[in-house]
Amino acid sequence: MFVLNFKLDFKKVLFGCIIIALLVATIIEFGNMNTDAVISKSSTTYDYILTDENYVEILKDVHNNIDKNIGKTVQLSGYVCHMPDFKENYFICGRDIIQNNENNIAGFLCYNDKASSLLDNEWIEITGVISKGEYNGDMPIIKVGNIKKITAPANTYIQEKGNS
Repeated sequence: MFVLNFKLDFKKVLFGCIIIALLVATIIEFGNMNTDAVISKSSTTYDYILTDENYVEILKDVHNNIDKNIGKTVQLSGYVCHMPDFKENYFICGRDIIQNNENNIAGFLCYNDKASSLLDNEWIEITGVISKGEYNGDMPIIKVGNIKKITAPANTYIQEKGNS
């Protein structure tokens, strides 16, 4: 007959359990990390921050080079616009742009689970991650992590550079 005799030290067992719990929590946290979760945390560093001065330039660059911009983070403000043919949870965050003496909306197609709660023409600031999707052809889509309702700026129009 074989007899095993050992003595348990409560402090060592408790310490070992804490180390294992921390290891499991770390694996779960970093194993499930995705770009949506990262951007929803209060990060202040973005690949693109759209302003009145660079709005058109960045918008054109992202639309013309979708594959190059996939995964990049973006922050912008604009008003909400829902289109009748959009799938559920999609909206545009855009600005009025004066282009060739015409007023058009220019912005990004956005995806967020709370899109249906946003009202048309409501001003918001969003942060998100650029992905590639399809809407009448290939289209950059921002997977929105944060939505903050804001007051409309004093000048809601963007003037495209080179057009007066």
